[in-house]
Amino acid sequence: MTTEKAEEKKEELHPLETVTNILLIRHGHTEATQQGLLYSDASMAMTEKGHAQALAAAKWATRFKPDVIITGKAVRVAESAKPLAELTGLTPVVVHGFEEWQVGEWEGRTYLDIKKNDPEQYHEWCADPTNNAPPGGESIDDLTVRIGKSLQQLLGNEEYAGKNIAMVTHSGIIRSIILHALDIPVGNFWRLAIPTGSISRVNFSKNFATLQFCGVLPD
Repeated sequence: MTTEKAEEKKEELHPLETVTNILLIRHGHTEATQQGLLYSDASMAMTEKGHAQALAAAKWATRFKPDVIITGKAVRVAESAKPLAELTGLTPVVVHGFEEWQVGEWEGRTYLDIKKNDPEQYHEWCADPTNNAPPGGESIDDLTVRIGKSLQQLLGNEEYAGKNIAMVTHSGIIRSIILHALDIPVGNFWRLAIPTGSISRVNFSKNFATLQFCGVLPD
């Protein structure tokens, strides 16, 4: 083998990059979820079903061997993180900026109720559910922009670089992160199914991100 060919063989086609893996776990079932309510309320607790989902997700997530557990301030998120913390011995880290979609005056209401009692608001929102916001709330575009900034801060934190991160969070946050990861239009937000207790995974490197799976419910 010539020296030139030997050098070509030694050169890596794809130089190794630091990859940060994020396992996205949606919190467990709540009564508001059951009733189909729109809600941002951070005090909303989980049902027994929700606790069972959180335990199942935690057992499944241990195979991921997380280095850190990230959670938020909402009760349902903190409760969902507890089983994983107990199984791994990790202390969850509360990271602000990943709060759920703020629905303003639509808090605690169903879409059917809004359609019936505030038809103008409802039809205006339906005409463009990406850019129109509930009264006193934020639009989906606002949400994804906010989460995009929080995601960049998280990925830019050297403390988390190259780590396996288990993030216990909300469906809106998971959808937003996946949109940013795949660089797809925000109009696809509602096309992502993220059931309670489900798990998604995205790998991030400096130059690209890869969606490994989305909305998986543990066996």
